[in-house]
Amino acid sequence: MMDDARFNTEPAIPMNIEAEQALLGVLMMDNEAMRHVHDAVTADDFFEPYHQRLFAATAGYVRDGKLAEPTTLKAVLANDSAFEQFGGIGYLIDLIDRAPPSNLAREYAGHIADAAVRRRLIKMAGEAMQKARDPEMTGYQVVAQARAELEAAERGAAPEDALFINAHEAAQTRMDRLELERATGKPKGVQTGLSCIDKRLGGLMPGSVIVMAGRPGMGKTALLGNVLYNAAIRNPNHLFAGFSLEMDADQLNDRALSRLTANEDLRVSFSDIAKVAPLTSFDMEVLHKVKGGIPKNLWLRDRAGVSVEDVSRAVWAMKRRGDLAAIGIDYLQLMRRPALAGRNEASAIGEMTGALKTLAREAKIAIVLLSQLSRAVESRDDKRPQLSDLRESGSIEQDADAVLFPYREVYYLQKSEPKAGTNEHFEWEMQVESMRTVMDVIVAKNRHGSEGTERQRYWAEVDLIADEVAQ
Repeated sequence: MMDDARFNTEPAIPMNIEAEQALLGVLMMDNEAMRHVHDAVTADDFFEPYHQRLFAATAGYVRDGKLAEPTTLKAVLANDSAFEQFGGIGYLIDLIDRAPPSNLAREYAGHIADAAVRRRLIKMAGEAMQKARDPEMTGYQVVAQARAELEAAERGAAPEDALFINAHEAAQTRMDRLELERATGKPKGVQTGLSCIDKRLGGLMPGSVIVMAGRPGMGKTALLGNVLYNAAIRNPNHLFAGFSLEMDADQLNDRALSRLTANEDLRVSFSDIAKVAPLTSFDMEVLHKVKGGIPKNLWLRDRAGVSVEDVSRAVWAMKRRGDLAAIGIDYLQLMRRPALAGRNEASAIGEMTGALKTLAREAKIAIVLLSQLSRAVESRDDKRPQLSDLRESGSIEQDADAVLFPYREVYYLQKSEPKAGTNEHFEWEMQVESMRTVMDVIVAKNRHGSEGTERQRYWAEVDLIADEVAQ
């Protein structure tokens, strides 16, 4: 192609002016060639600004079913200051005269797109260096922004057809996996031993966000603890992590140790472990016996005010350590929120749940997220929660793959004690006793399966939850 002093520039900048000229000449010579390159290159991929505008004008004419050639394009470009600088219509005709065969259009488009990607990477690297020197930004913020920009560049650099999968081949691959699962009994997600997770949700599925919400006293923290500890014990080759924003590590360990004493002759309640008074020698003997049952593949973080960025950073660090399968967060409303900047609380929560959903998908982990319920449930005769009871319910419900409500009727029964010594009080005592260990887990939303209620057993004194047949 032509050697023109107009295009002399810093040699370190990736560009291919000859490829730009060749492609533009091909497209004006043969408008049909546009359909071979429209998915491979955009106007922004051209290095020369005038070429950007010339390509955009040509693509617009072809898209509208009009003929794109020097005479018609002149009507669009005549007011462009570069039009005369580049030689007017003579430059366009010269491009056509020097144009290669139409079947090479895709190849030239690839050269242009490749140079554009390299320019973007150089620009990103320069901006990252500037941000790294900015004392107002943390190192993690710089890394997170660079990673997001790099992923966007990767998606933009991929050929358009690479973003699709063949439906027939995908179906065959899926059938192969289903046959394997049927033959081996391999579950789809990480199993926990609790029917509300394993039966209803298929386990802790990679890429999913599971919201557990309830009013105080319903056992949502206990449910999260049982899910994480059970999953860790049953899946020793995976890692699990819990973010506790309300309890410290000692309180979490008290519950875990107490849970392990459930099958011992002497159960030790976590409230007894936490008391100021020392435990008895018998209690200590039991705890020493069971302490080895605490899973080594479960990690805990008990700092308050954790942000989504903190969670993301910890997740990627854990994934470098091993095969992270799931994390739990207790709970959403205690997390540090992004700046409102004129937005309402619901908008900020939506940003957080959306970011957590993206994290679950990118890291290929399950995120179990605890959330509060509004006080509206307390004003109803039927205290069973509904999706509308979620605080900032719109965004939470939208981003959640599943929403579970642990519900304990005994909590409300105990608040309605009749007068002692009456028949009503006797009946009340019987009813409280029959419901004492009952926890209904209401699956109000399930993107991958059926909704409904799973009855679990909850021994509150030792923080143990199990299926009905388990104890």
